[in-house]
Amino acid sequence: MKPKYLLFVLLLTSITVFGQSQLHPLIQQGMNQAYNMELSAAEKTFDKILELKPNSPLGYYYIAKIHFWIYLGSRDPGEYATFIKFADLAQAKIDIVLEKNPKDFQTTYIAGNLASYRAMAQSTNNSSVDAFWSSKKAVNYFEETLELNPKFYDAYLGLGLFDYAMSFVPDFLKWAVNLTGLSSDKARGFRYIKLAYRKGTLDKTEASFHLSKIYVDYLAEYDSAFMHLQNLISRYPNNTLFLYQYAVSLIKDRQLERAVEILNRVIKLNNKKLTQITALAYFRKGEILFKKNQFRAAIKQYDKFLDSSRELDFTGLAALNTAICYKFLGNDLQFKQMLLQTRGGNLDVFEDSYAKNKSDRYLSNGITPVELKLIRMKNYLDSGKDQLVYDSLKTAVASIDENENKAVALIYFAEAAQNLKKYSDVIHSAGQIENMKLSSDKWIEPMAQLLKAKAKYFTGSKAEAKDLLADADNNNDFEFKDYIQSQIEWLKRRLDR
Repeated sequence: MKPKYLLFVLLLTSITVFGQSQLHPLIQQGMNQAYNMELSAAEKTFDKILELKPNSPLGYYYIAKIHFWIYLGSRDPGEYATFIKFADLAQAKIDIVLEKNPKDFQTTYIAGNLASYRAMAQSTNNSSVDAFWSSKKAVNYFEETLELNPKFYDAYLGLGLFDYAMSFVPDFLKWAVNLTGLSSDKARGFRYIKLAYRKGTLDKTEASFHLSKIYVDYLAEYDSAFMHLQNLISRYPNNTLFLYQYAVSLIKDRQLERAVEILNRVIKLNNKKLTQITALAYFRKGEILFKKNQFRAAIKQYDKFLDSSRELDFTGLAALNTAICYKFLGNDLQFKQMLLQTRGGNLDVFEDSYAKNKSDRYLSNGITPVELKLIRMKNYLDSGKDQLVYDSLKTAVASIDENENKAVALIYFAEAAQNLKKYSDVIHSAGQIENMKLSSDKWIEPMAQLLKAKAKYFTGSKAEAKDLLADADNNNDFEFKDYIQSQIEWLKRRLDR
């Protein structure tokens, strides 16, 4: 269970001070400070809870949560140790409360949140097996909470997040999921999180954040994500995590200029306790500049990311894109050196595994002019220049001899045509791909079926669209699986209306 798969799972859960109204102002003050990234001030506020109620788990719980979040954002081992210390103290107090009153559903809910934080911290600390058992304990606490009070809808947030997150566990860790009996259902997880957001009585900040991410990653419904994120940012303008997620969502929606503005805010805020978010902002700026074919500028941002990142995630992809930048600039020596650096990425993360595979191929066979042109076309596509891609590839595809490159060119042409509402061109190009035998880039096949299904949908042939979409869904088990699946789910929701 790596950070990539669960990073979004846990933020800062805010809970009502159940039956302890004298603490409520302190809880609210501390949570507002925490959500606005005033973490030192928040911890001082929560210290006052310890002074007022030393036998309550609440003070230890909130302080543990602060250090948990700092650890995720800094990867500082000292912060991990501090989190574990306060988590253990909070759990000891929880055990005493539940021993006296096993039906205290508010305390079982706190226990579920605390076990969730422990699972994520253990995962980030490369203690995967411990993380799965903590996850199981968290789910048990949430289920117990709902057994004690079926209308305590906030507990569905925890259940939904684990249900959703477990679907991202890599194959080599599936045994741990089976061993612990944890479930994995994205659709049900989404329903549970929406239920918590709509009917929960606690602070809705966390549920709103997670919904925004699911709308992007699972459903490709960017407008819905923007609604949640813009509301969160208006309330907490210094929250670099909310800002960063907004920028990522804008990139996926091809709003690159707006994304740069948001990333610059993250970098300017430069939260010293959450340095990894700032590092990731440099990575995303490099990604944007790469998509804009501004290769010298992209290298500078990728270098800043590689120099400042305290984790391996995305370092492989950053190295690959930097290598390609050097190739476009005519620097073959740096091109090869950066290709070798892709091997240092986190190979449990799709982006870094993909980067290593591409780099191995380029090191063995080189990179052809046609491949370089296709990289430019993909960048144009990702930056919203559909007409340029359409015009460039309409005549160029016929001159490409190599089968794999021709298929890639056809899929880029079809996607540009789709965005330009030239649906007959989409259907024709996708049809050509159906007759091609691909030894690599197998993702093209479900992507072609998806694009053709979209074209049929937009031209009113819903029955054909459903059949094609079913084929795409069944065949989607290759590279870019998550992105293609989000587009499949987007169309499913419209065909089901």
